[in-house]
Amino acid sequence: MDNRIKRLINQHAQAIQTSFPGRDYEIQARIAEEFDQLNGHRVRLELIVTSPERQQIIVREAQKKAEESIKSAFTSLKSKLRRLGARRIQQQMPAQTSLPVAST
Repeated sequence: MDNRIKRLINQHAQAIQTSFPGRDYEIQARIAEEFDQLNGHRVRLELIVTSPERQQIIVREAQKKAEESIKSAFTSLKSKLRRLGARRIQQQMPAQTSLPVAST
């Protein structure tokens, strides 16, 4: 793999870890060239992310250039991790109970 592409993937992965302090995500990246009859040659990036709770997120992006695939995949991953975090916070909140209203 090209060192420039490897460095770019590592920078984006580090930015994800920095964006979510206290969360230790395991990030795996797979990158490959493919040929599509409609779109021609493209670079496909697949990110497989495992959260500390063992939940898994998979993101796949394919663009003409490797840099575009990397940027697009990590942007999509960041929004998915935010949604996962919001869902985790909602699950941790105790259920609110309503008290009966006293009539006078």
